Amino acid sequence: MHEAKTIEDRRRAFREEQKRFHRYRRLYETLSLPIATVFLMHNKRFHPSYRLSWRKKFQLAYRMWRNTRNIRTGTSYKAHLAMAVKLFEIPPDEKGVVVECGCWQGGSTANLSLICDLVDRELIVYDSFEGLPVADPNDPFGVPKAAGWFMGDLATVQSNVGKGGVLSRCTFRKGWFEDTLPHHVEPIVFCFADVDFGKSIHEVVLNLWPHLSENGYFFIDEYTELDYCALFYSERFWRENFDRTPPGLMGSGNGIGVGQYFIGPWRQQHWFEAPNSVGYTRKTYSGFWDYYPEDRPPR
Repeated sequence: MHEAKTIEDRRRAFREEQKRFHRYRRLYETLSLPIATVFLMHNKRFHPSYRLSWRKKFQLAYRMWRNTRNIRTGTSYKAHLAMAVKLFEIPPDEKGVVVECGCWQGGSTANLSLICDLVDRELIVYDSFEGLPVADPNDPFGVPKAAGWFMGDLATVQSNVGKGGVLSRCTFRKGWFEDTLPHHVEPIVFCFADVDFGKSIHEVVLNLWPHLSENGYFFIDEYTELDYCALFYSERFWRENFDRTPPGLMGSGNGIGVGQYFIGPWRQQHWFEAPNSVGYTRKTYSGFWDYYPEDRPPR
């Protein structure tokens, strides 16, 4: 009896400690809002036609922060601000849509729709709206019991986007990636993939990369797993599918610097660490090592 009580006391203390650190993280996210906005949005490469006054920048940041408080999402408003930075750098005359693959409950969708409204672009959202698919047994990232996880039905997502974003900017394409993505035809200036499984990111890159513009950006959420990031350094994958060298991935392992506290690795993180950033690459980037002095003729 005494032993059972001790175990329950430990569990209760563990839960309380988790709640306390969760509150600390939320407090940090709130207090750092103005600082993150200034550091991320002070960018002279923003295209002047967007007329982004500091009032508009702070309004955007606040609405993004509020959305991530009200809607469950796997990325922070700071990661969404980083996405906004890259979209604001793309000239408005460069044709292309914004694409999101995997939207969960629509938190990131709402924030992307706010950005799309400022840059006058359509947001196309691909999702099963049934959660994660049944895992491919050959997928090292596929978790059999995860089928159905991260499910947000279409009505819920549309409701959340309607409350926190700009629903009129969104086009929703329901279905599994292997069925929907091969039919994509629009040029893309920006793509955000939060898809978890290896098979899923394979489908996304294989089908959407050819539509990415020369100055287009490709963002992912699963940057904490180095072997997942390895797709963007795989010489075999890029040679066989696109006849080019790999583009690499900014933020591999730790995410790009947006003021988060996460030093990795993913399996050993502490409670106060929050891996809520993103990784990204670009059509013109290169993650290919090409210096082999033994192969070069002497001068």
